[in-house]
Amino acid sequence: MFEALHVALGPTGLRWLTGALAFASVYGFMYALLGMRTAVGGVSRLGLATSKDAKTRGTIADKRKDIQEQLRKQEEATRRGNKASLDIMLVRARMDISALKLRLVCAAIGVGLVALLTVQGVPTLFAAAILPVIVFLLPGRIAKFRMKRLQKKFIALFPDAIDILVRGVRTGLPVNEGMRLVAREIPEPVATEFKLLTDATAVGVTLEDALQRMFTRIPLPEVNFFNIVLTIQKQTGGNLSEALGNLSTTLRDRKKLKLKIKALSSEAKASAMIIGSLPFVLAVLLYLVAPDYLGLLFTTDMGNMLLAGGGFWMSIGIFAMYSMIDVEI
Repeated sequence: MFEALHVALGPTGLRWLTGALAFASVYGFMYALLGMRTAVGGVSRLGLATSKDAKTRGTIADKRKDIQEQLRKQEEATRRGNKASLDIMLVRARMDISALKLRLVCAAIGVGLVALLTVQGVPTLFAAAILPVIVFLLPGRIAKFRMKRLQKKFIALFPDAIDILVRGVRTGLPVNEGMRLVAREIPEPVATEFKLLTDATAVGVTLEDALQRMFTRIPLPEVNFFNIVLTIQKQTGGNLSEALGNLSTTLRDRKKLKLKIKALSSEAKASAMIIGSLPFVLAVLLYLVAPDYLGLLFTTDMGNMLLAGGGFWMSIGIFAMYSMIDVEI
């Protein structure tokens, strides 16, 4: 079969076909692997209902059912949010650019990079293979990077915002006034989210809808917990300051757990970085020492196929290691 393809397509056509198949395989594996990732969370320590607030066992059971129903709805919203389009990701990252413009910018960068590599003597097949990656994968990576950085700042400040809200409720302030106080006292990006929350309720939007919009903009488990606390408290009553205090404690414990996991997995991440970069470093060193020895990979058909196969398996290994060490709470 290989001989038939070689005769039918010729050396150049066979080279292009091999590169296209390798890129399609790597892209399909990346899409499937990233789509299988799910977040793990828990709400066992929220303390939304206590025996002090519930007069009967039936009341406690009703609260538990309400909490379970809210959790089910929020989990469905989280699954939908994980499949967000590039436009939604740009809104969550607070980037003032449309998805089309971002893709056009990445396409221009990709074309310039392909031209530069071609001038430097890199075969056109390998130079053009990076263009689809830059156009279709790079915009999403950029938006996700900005979104993750924004969410990291939000998580760091969110427990302090809950503490301010708890103190305001304990001193007799209404919940909306406490949220306005949070919007004035806490830095960005928490201030903007609470300001949008209070502005929405001020124009007639229900608290449940305003909290759901906040969760849509910041799809984090911490915001999910805050949504559940306020929604359940509004429906069933209870000690709001105690529930929010328990929530603040839970959020701080989650932060400690994340830092602990980061410290425990740092050795595995360093090993993965070393193993993943070792072939490329070795290739550069060999090219500097004996360029003719390594140049066969770029000047012969068999060398091109070996490079395509090696790149494919290296991509699989790198993404497998990344998925194993990327632990989400």
